[in-house]
Amino acid sequence: MNPGALELAFLYEVSSLAWPGSEADLFDEVVEKAVRLFGVQRAALVLHDDTGQSTCHTWGFGRNKVNVLKEQPWQNRGPGRVYLKELGSPPLGNLYLERNEDFLENERRLLDVFSGRLANILQLHIWERKTRKLRERFRLVFENMPMVGALSFDREGRILHYNREVQKILGQDALLKDGDWLTRIRPAADFQKLLTRTWETGQVVEPGEWQIQTPEGDLRWALLTLVPVKQDEKVEEVFCMIIDITGRKQMEEELRRLSVFDSLTGLYNRNYFEQKIRQLDEEGVRPVSVIVCDVDGLKPVNDCLGHRQGDELLQKAAALIREVFPGEEAFRVGGDEFAVILPARDREAAQKACSILVETREKFNRGHTVIPLSISAGVGVTENPRRSVYDAYKQADDEMYRDKLQRCAAERYDVGRSLLAALFKNYPHIDKHARRVKELAWLLGKAAGLSTGEMDNLLLLAEVHDIGKVGLPDHILRKNEPLTKEEEEEMKRHCEVGYRIARCSPKLTPVAELILQHHEWWDGRGYPQGLKGEEIHLLSRILAIADAYEAMTAGRPGKKVMPGEEAMTELKQRAGTRFDPHLVEIFLKLLQEENGEILPSEVFHPERAAAVTAPV
Repeated sequence: MNPGALELAFLYEVSSLAWPGSEADLFDEVVEKAVRLFGVQRAALVLHDDTGQSTCHTWGFGRNKVNVLKEQPWQNRGPGRVYLKELGSPPLGNLYLERNEDFLENERRLLDVFSGRLANILQLHIWERKTRKLRERFRLVFENMPMVGALSFDREGRILHYNREVQKILGQDALLKDGDWLTRIRPAADFQKLLTRTWETGQVVEPGEWQIQTPEGDLRWALLTLVPVKQDEKVEEVFCMIIDITGRKQMEEELRRLSVFDSLTGLYNRNYFEQKIRQLDEEGVRPVSVIVCDVDGLKPVNDCLGHRQGDELLQKAAALIREVFPGEEAFRVGGDEFAVILPARDREAAQKACSILVETREKFNRGHTVIPLSISAGVGVTENPRRSVYDAYKQADDEMYRDKLQRCAAERYDVGRSLLAALFKNYPHIDKHARRVKELAWLLGKAAGLSTGEMDNLLLLAEVHDIGKVGLPDHILRKNEPLTKEEEEEMKRHCEVGYRIARCSPKLTPVAELILQHHEWWDGRGYPQGLKGEEIHLLSRILAIADAYEAMTAGRPGKKVMPGEEAMTELKQRAGTRFDPHLVEIFLKLLQEENGEILPSEVFHPERAAAVTAPV
């Protein structure tokens, strides 16, 4: 082929060379054109991948697969018969062509052009492949970004792309309706202005807090960022990132609330109380009255019944204060101390309000609570703008303590008596049981030869032995069916609770240990300490027999009433295991004398009533 014709044919072949879809197909085209145009008899194409590995495609070498670069098959050939060219920079591979006669200088020039075209095709393919990978990676990241909703939209608000997270936030319906999602963002007018400025200026909008209406109609907080996407200096679409920050906003609101409100009672806290005082001082509001209230007996309640009961007492005190001062700001300023600020109220008005608080407390106790609520209160007033409201608070605090000393000492001192009265009032069956046990214990104690002092303590023990039940849940105390295993374990707590209550009340202190021991067994299998034999106090052993006999003959949840003879048999069988055998023997003789009917009715024997019902 003459040089002119070869060059024209070559230019046509070069222009028609394109990526056919695979490296093998590309090599086949290269071989076909090289053979037809240059009479090539052997060819090889070495291609490097992204990892540095090489693939060698060969033609004309027969069954002997060779790596052209390593084995250098041209060494035994004349150098003019071989064409070897490095493709691209950095190198993408090498082209090797070989024939039986030398390549002319003009042919080598055309082959350089051909190699350049081949290198361009390979480079373009690599770029396209990398672009596809990047797009795929971006798509996967875009669609699966956790916690970040993402979408892009045009000037009409039509969504072009969106991920799963934004679908959760906006809802599928809003995404399908052109521009509908824009109406979900609040305030809508402000957001529309922001969008208009974004399209006009092409500037990125820094993250801002907006509210978004969910498909269910709820409003959630979101952090929105707008990024304009430009082409030829013109905004073509806007990319929007949405992060749901409702949880964070709720936490911020909760922290703000905690900085102002007391979490237990719902009243304002000490921090806000002091802020309010500063505000009133700065504004010069006068007069200002302050009422200070203190819950009496909180420590004994916490110590005896636990902090849960103490917290309930504080909540009831807060409810009472809210009831008496519905339009005023009330504060919990200490553990058991509350305050109410009354702007523009003089001492007379504050004293009247304090009297209403005391009256309401008495009504409250009659209808609301097992544990009586006792409150000491004091009033302080400041009328001089140069004196701080804090001075009125200190004055009210001092007056409250004087009230506590003068009026509430007895109430605080006898917490046990108050709890017992409340228990009997709310659970009459416990009161009735205590009165019957008291008579039985009196009879057995007398027969056992107790001294006068011992008899007094025994009667006191019989009356208050169940006082610890004030700390049990109401559903257990009122249950008419057998207790579950868990409820039985809960019931066992009443011995220890009763012990703690008695320790807090000087009038009950002498029987505190006896209350703790009244469910111990003679053989050591009782509770809560596992005492046995004479380790158990004599009075507790007497009470245990009287308590059991009364429960059997009067009936108890889940068990029928026993006739006296059956109850006597039960006591005899339990002598030496649960009960003191000597005391059981004495008690059985008493029963025999009474024909097994010590308690023939729910009413005491008249001749015993005076002795048994002496006040605690």
